[in-house]
Amino acid sequence: MKHPICLGDPTTGGGRVSRCQLAGTHTIQGVPVAVLGDSASCPLHQGVFTFREGHPVRKMNGIPVVLEGHRLTCGCHAMARHALTVRSTF
Repeated sequence: MKHPICLGDPTTGGGRVSRCQLAGTHTIQGVPVAVLGDSASCPLHQGVFTFREGHPVRKMNGIPVVLEGHRLTCGCHAMARHALTVRSTF
């Protein structure tokens, strides 16, 4: 299973996840979880880019969760620092 991406996780372009819109309400061990539309810096492509992919079923507050392998609009992706899984609660 792929792991969720969280605030501060590194990207393949040398950056870090910099914005998580659900930071005040959804965390894993106190670290905000990235969802579709959140952003990360990318020094390789010289900017800040949003996640364009998220899991179709795993959602937080109705928004798809970003997992390892999901891409930013620049084409890079983030790598999870934590070996945790996202499970449905229904």
